[in-house]
Amino acid sequence: MHPSGVHFGLSRGLLQLRGQEVLLSDPLLEAISVEAQLRVQLRKPPIDGNFLVEITVHAAQQALGGHQTARRQEIVPFFAGLNRVMYYTLCRVAERAGVARKEPRQLITDPDFWDEFSAAAVDVKVKPGQSIAKIEKFLFKVCRELVKTHYAQKDPDNARHADLIALFMFNFWNATGLLPLTQALVICASNI
Repeated sequence: MHPSGVHFGLSRGLLQLRGQEVLLSDPLLEAISVEAQLRVQLRKPPIDGNFLVEITVHAAQQALGGHQTARRQEIVPFFAGLNRVMYYTLCRVAERAGVARKEPRQLITDPDFWDEFSAAAVDVKVKPGQSIAKIEKFLFKVCRELVKTHYAQKDPDNARHADLIALFMFNFWNATGLLPLTQALVICASNI
């Protein structure tokens, strides 16, 4: 994020510094976590465009309220870089739960977590002709339960973020091609 965007976010309590990293502030993280919980409770699709970015932008706008009196040179860089800051923040939250680790240029799913997910995914039984959306919902349930288990074991103080991180990991897998591959394996295993 551009320094003027960082200054804007820090001065309004939307961002925080952890060492050299610029991350979402704890209150902003809490707000998007609540939105994620609501999304899961309403059984909305786990993959729907860039909804994680959308809920982050919405939470930042809500936090600002009517106090957007900053100069355009500060607001534009803040919102332009917000998606990247959200990604880095969620990577760090996922690390604490032990489901992934952030490397300098990429996020790596924890191999044990992926093995657990893959094993449980193959056990998902689908009917012939079942829609991809329905299969995604089944797989998301598996992912969510595993994330909750990892939080209970490794980071119980932050278990409230389990839905957010389950959605984050599930969308990450979709973006990297792992989820479609898993869906194909589930379909093949069900047809045997």
